[in-house]
Amino acid sequence: MEHTAVKVFTVVVLVISVTAGQDMVEEVRQNLNQTVNDLLVHQINLELNASYFYQAYASYFNRADVDLLGIGQFFNNQSLEERGHANHLIEYLNKRGGHVTIKRFDLTSTCDTLLNAVQGDGSGLYDRETRMCICNFVANGIANEKCTADSRAAWSESLIAFEDALVLERYENSKLLELHHAAEEADDADLAHLLEHNLLEEQVATIYEIAQLIYRLRLFASGNGTKYKLGEFLLDQEFQKSPIQTVQGAVTGRSFTNY
Repeated sequence: MEHTAVKVFTVVVLVISVTAGQDMVEEVRQNLNQTVNDLLVHQINLELNASYFYQAYASYFNRADVDLLGIGQFFNNQSLEERGHANHLIEYLNKRGGHVTIKRFDLTSTCDTLLNAVQGDGSGLYDRETRMCICNFVANGIANEKCTADSRAAWSESLIAFEDALVLERYENSKLLELHHAAEEADDADLAHLLEHNLLEEQVATIYEIAQLIYRLRLFASGNGTKYKLGEFLLDQEFQKSPIQTVQGAVTGRSFTNY
């Protein structure tokens, strides 16, 4: 009896082990290796993190003591767009027979990751003492002595928010380039085509357009900064009146739906 129980237990363990190893759908999978699958999963989770990041910023600009509703709506729409990217990448990976895993989201960790990512990337964005202050404020954390709640009155809020967004978009772009390199190394033409004709093209456009917004706000912030609040208000009004309030929608005139 005991011998039989051991045999049954062994069979169950073997079945569980085999099942656990079958992460991919072999009947569907073709020319999709584990490295590329893992990088795609990382990109999916990055897009989801970006969505939550933008949602946090939308919440900040909708506060009664900030009241920049147009800019808040811009970040809200960016959040929805990033979520759409993640959904379509999930759909794509399932079509390739891959294995999707969704990680836990932590806004504070995202703030730290982006702060670390921007160091030494040549953009000069790391030098601002208020880098990721809004991110950490919404996450109930403090990045440095310049990021306390009492210091908020001195923040150029829209400017540092768009600079933070540029950090995020540059980081996303770097990970897409890594994914594209892995696709080329694996001779994965399907994924390379997707990246080149959808994600990378729009990512470049997004970086360019956010940089334009930053330079406009920096111009208002230059000198003694007395014109900044007026410039911020005018930009917010533009966003409130604009029918297209996402960077990629404004640039391409289309949504990210075709894979």
